[in-house]
Amino acid sequence: MKYTVIAATADGCDCEDCRADRHIYSLYRWSAEEWRFAAISLQAYASAEECRRRHYWGLEFKPDDTWEDGTPIVEPDLAPSAELQSGTGGLVKLNTKALAKAAEALEKHWRQP
Repeated sequence: MKYTVIAATADGCDCEDCRADRHIYSLYRWSAEEWRFAAISLQAYASAEECRRRHYWGLEFKPDDTWEDGTPIVEPDLAPSAELQSGTGGLVKLNTKALAKAAEALEKHWRQP
């Protein structure tokens, strides 16, 4: 199966990420002779390549899945950081400010069919 990422941009947007030329990306899967939506990153990236390299999609990719250019999909290393290991008992605290920012970006930039 082939996948691609496409930046979710909004004309005239003046948000912090757009000013920095960083965007959230939608993941599309080639299926039945067309690109079909599969997921969206709520994290902004400077390029499609950075998104492809660094974003964890939470999907189970098969060994023969590739990006649209034929390169293999390699999931980023998700080794827990020392910051997450200290003092929380293994729980990850929800960053509500980051969540609110991601929801705002999604509302502004995601084009619904």
